[in-house]
Amino acid sequence: MSDNPDAFFLALCQQLGAQAAAAGESPVGAVVVRAGEVVAAAAEATQSQGAITAHAELLALQAAREALGHPNLSECTLYSTHEPCVMCAYAIRYHRIRRVVYGQGSAYLGGASARGPVLSTAQVPPHWAPAPEVVEWPSS
Repeated sequence: MSDNPDAFFLALCQQLGAQAAAAGESPVGAVVVRAGEVVAAAAEATQSQGAITAHAELLALQAAREALGHPNLSECTLYSTHEPCVMCAYAIRYHRIRRVVYGQGSAYLGGASARGPVLSTAQVPPHWAPAPEVVEWPSS
């Protein structure tokens, strides 16, 4: 490992992201690290698994949870090629990840930088469908 563990683990994420891209996925890779050791690593798999929830970060969190035998990952750092989205951000908070280090921000849906209600905002990537009608029941 280099003198800078963040650079080392982000480079590992980049390798995983390159593998994902070569397989036709978004170029995202993520690793969960505890005490300087990789607990889990994953590449984006939304296309191959046919599941929008197969983000690299979620897959890495699930693998770390299985490897450690519990959901408390408070001694861990999550590294990712990209800023985790709001879906991944919820899982990160749920698993009590202590630190998140990422390479590239997400203008629309970053879990640390995004603003606005994701379900109803028009500030989303251009390839997304228009916002759905949202109803709180019973309506007032």
